[in-house]
Amino acid sequence: MSFVQFIKLFFKNLKLLVLVPAVLALSIWYFTRHEKKFYSSETVIYTGIASGYSLNGSNRPDFFATSNAFDNLLTLINSRDTKEEVAITLLSTHLYNAQHDPSILSWDSYEQLKKLIPEDVRNKLVKPTLEETENAVAAYLKSSENNLLYNILNSDIPYYSLKALGGIQALRINSSDLIKITYETNDAAICKHTLELLVDIFMKKHRLLREGQTGSVIAYFEKEVKASFHRLDSCEQIFLDFNKQNDIINYYEQTKAVAGEKENLYALNHNLEMERNAEEKAVDKINLDLKGRVYQSIYGSDLIKEREKLADVYNQISMSEVLGKDMSGVQRKQIDSLKRVSSNIENELQSSMQKLNTQYNTPRGIPVKSVLDEWVKTTIGYEQSKARLTVMDKRKKEFEEEYKKFAPVGAILKKIERQITVAEQEYLELLHGLNLARLSQQNNELTSKINIVDPPFLPLKPNASKRAILIAVGFLGGFIIILAILLANFLLNKTLQQPLKAIEKIGAPLLGIYPLLNEKKDFISKANLRIMQQLLSKLAFDKKPVVIGVISNQKSEGKSALIEVWQQEFLRMNFSVYSQIWKEGESIETRPSTDISFVEFPALDSTILNGQKIPKLDYTVLVCRANRIWTRIDKELLNIFSNTTATTPLLVLNGVSTDFAEEYIGEVPKKRSLIRSLIKRVAKFEFGNRKVIFNN
Repeated sequence: MSFVQFIKLFFKNLKLLVLVPAVLALSIWYFTRHEKKFYSSETVIYTGIASGYSLNGSNRPDFFATSNAFDNLLTLINSRDTKEEVAITLLSTHLYNAQHDPSILSWDSYEQLKKLIPEDVRNKLVKPTLEETENAVAAYLKSSENNLLYNILNSDIPYYSLKALGGIQALRINSSDLIKITYETNDAAICKHTLELLVDIFMKKHRLLREGQTGSVIAYFEKEVKASFHRLDSCEQIFLDFNKQNDIINYYEQTKAVAGEKENLYALNHNLEMERNAEEKAVDKINLDLKGRVYQSIYGSDLIKEREKLADVYNQISMSEVLGKDMSGVQRKQIDSLKRVSSNIENELQSSMQKLNTQYNTPRGIPVKSVLDEWVKTTIGYEQSKARLTVMDKRKKEFEEEYKKFAPVGAILKKIERQITVAEQEYLELLHGLNLARLSQQNNELTSKINIVDPPFLPLKPNASKRAILIAVGFLGGFIIILAILLANFLLNKTLQQPLKAIEKIGAPLLGIYPLLNEKKDFISKANLRIMQQLLSKLAFDKKPVVIGVISNQKSEGKSALIEVWQQEFLRMNFSVYSQIWKEGESIETRPSTDISFVEFPALDSTILNGQKIPKLDYTVLVCRANRIWTRIDKELLNIFSNTTATTPLLVLNGVSTDFAEEYIGEVPKKRSLIRSLIKRVAKFEFGNRKVIFNN
């Protein structure tokens, strides 16, 4: 399609291109004359996600974490549960106010609410406080899926439905920490109040969500820390009871002290044994010197009893001194008393020795008195040594028992201490985890605080109406649709209106075209002239008559009209012309004196061609209507005629529209305005074209 053809198509259908869009625009204007006014409000909140500070001292931005956090916030704002809670709170607030309050809804909205909620349902839902009313509305909504409130929530009713609240839009402002939330509805007060409720509910949900992330972790650690503390306390109690049962204060120090005391005890025992042996030898030697009468006197008197009594006292003193190193005042007094008793016994022993006959000499000539004094001293020392050794033997047995006791105690004590260490480490690790969880919870509480930077405002003026835009879009849309239909019809048109396409489809050389007969007389005259010129250019008058066959594939394609035009034009030019109609099975009349003879054939789709009875034709003209489609049958019929008559038909398109006819006939003679002439010249690129030569 050329630009000129487009311009012609445009101006040809200009009325349609203007009328249909105008009707569509007028319809939009009429149906939007009662358009509701809409109000919009917005709020801006600060999140602190990207640039906020945390308790761990880090404010390094993380693109993916920040993007994920903002996605979570926006999803929470747009979630069904959030909008449902907003709808419940908004409806509860409106129901709770018995009288109209212009700060929360307009009078029209108040009247609509009274019609929407029956009085009996309202009485059932409204409670003494707003909180109780909200709980009642929520409970009634969730009681079934076919009640009034559930239907309202899932309908398209303004203000209280999820569809109405779907107009809430939340978006992040560029790459900042700010989120802008906007809402549009036809009630200014409800617009502002809805945004306030949304922000409050959203902030509460976000805070609970962030705090709930660590709540379960803290509960777990608190439970485990408590259990771990009980295990540690149980192990320590076992350790304490074990020490009490075994009289242990400090096992390692005690074992060290026992080992040192044992060494001292064995050293002392060794010294006492040496001392006892020495005393024993001395006593034996003295007894050897006292043999005889003096010896019998000693053992026959009370000296032996006194000595045994003294040995018993020495045993008690030694026992008290060895076993009671850290002596109390009572023990000290008891030892002092025993020493006084031993001193008295020693005095008695000395007195008993004085009573013996001491005038004799020993066999070696030593005075008996001196030997007796030595015997007393030696006997006392011997008894003291023997008493100490007796105590030492007892102490050694006690040490053996002590060692037997401490040997398994050490292993058991080590096991208990290991259990305490494991329990203590477990307790400390769990306590550390609990502290980290609490720190994280506190950090979430601090970082989850959302601040309102720009609170919702009450819009005083409605939004700019889109009515004018709708009308303009309607007009433009109608214009584009009609133009698209016209272009599609032109481009998809398979008829023979366009001569170039007709030549390509039919495959016959073009003789000429002829317009519709309803065109202006001057244009028809010009068309007659052109078709006559084109026919004469093909004829050769070397014989008489020149037989021209005129055919068509279908009836009523204009053969007779064209023959009439040619005949009149030839007659006007003083040619003798004769025309006749060939009928099947008949021969035609020939007139040698005639210059031109036209033979009109019936429609080929209803005629059987017999080559023996078809007249000899010099030329053949195929007349074809321009407003029909060329089919395969038409092509076969034309091939049959060509093969039968041995001629190549010349094509004449009949009934071509003026838009295409002008290219072959010439410009339609009519008066045009200066603007239209200028447009036509621009479309055809006819710059500098003149109709006459002007003298300069």
